[in-house]
Amino acid sequence: MNGKLKKKITIINDAAWVGYEIAEGLRELDNEVLYLPRSFAGPNAKSNFIYSVYGKIVSPFINAIKATGIIHVNYALQDAFCVRLLGKKINVLHCHGTDLFGLLDEQFKRESKDLTRWKTIIEGNVKSAGTVIVSTPEMLTLAKQIRRDAEYLPNPIDVKRFSPTEIEQNEVRAIGFDSWYEKVPKEVINFFEKNNVKVDVYNRRPFSYLEFQNVLKKYQIYIDRIYTKGVSSFSKACLEAMSCGLVTIDFRHKENIIERATNILNDKNRKNEAKKNRKFILEKHDRLKVTARLLEIYKRQV
Repeated sequence: MNGKLKKKITIINDAAWVGYEIAEGLRELDNEVLYLPRSFAGPNAKSNFIYSVYGKIVSPFINAIKATGIIHVNYALQDAFCVRLLGKKINVLHCHGTDLFGLLDEQFKRESKDLTRWKTIIEGNVKSAGTVIVSTPEMLTLAKQIRRDAEYLPNPIDVKRFSPTEIEQNEVRAIGFDSWYEKVPKEVINFFEKNNVKVDVYNRRPFSYLEFQNVLKKYQIYIDRIYTKGVSSFSKACLEAMSCGLVTIDFRHKENIIERATNILNDKNRKNEAKKNRKFILEKHDRLKVTARLLEIYKRQV
């Protein structure tokens, strides 16, 4: 697949390591890429304590200084603003969730995070970018309130790294993550444990992104965000779990969560769905396919 551009591509900031996967995909297609995550927040990071202090303030400005060529910015707040502040063009602005939900979704603003105070900056970033893309389908309606030409680009998954394990596992195990916007429901944990399913819930990941595939392959069930207001899509971690052949409890099951949990206790049901999940990722989220689509967007900017 030939997709080389003459210009260097700079990827600024990251969200759920989408930027990292895009950078790797572009390099796989023989492009020159400068990947600039915020300091202490790259794919090898295990903790974001220092990142909270330094990464959100100083790092975006330093990265904006370094940026050259085609500039692709992840998240529509300070990183994009710093690029504009230096008089540089944002070729692609990649919105990932709270940057739009926190500004434009009233229920999300009331119950999760309100970014109204950053309205001028976010709207200015979105309006000035060459192209605006969103990472999940439901965000497109929000983005089009500001940019009618906004586009949806599926989250890229490295289907080689995130692949099903060949090792047969006797014990059924489930994994989930608590976040600031939603915790793994107690009713799900209690139900699984009563049915001899071991459930591991992490508050913060005690491992880096580059170790994540090895962790997922120890499990058969992934518990994704279920009740987050306004969200009707899989998280990127959920997509990676699906690529590894895990079955999921997610936004689709908020009305029948225990019925769903009961269904996937059945080995045959779980194995059949695992194959479907893998096929879905290969068709819709394969990193190489997503990156090829992104290159076409870049070419419109050159």
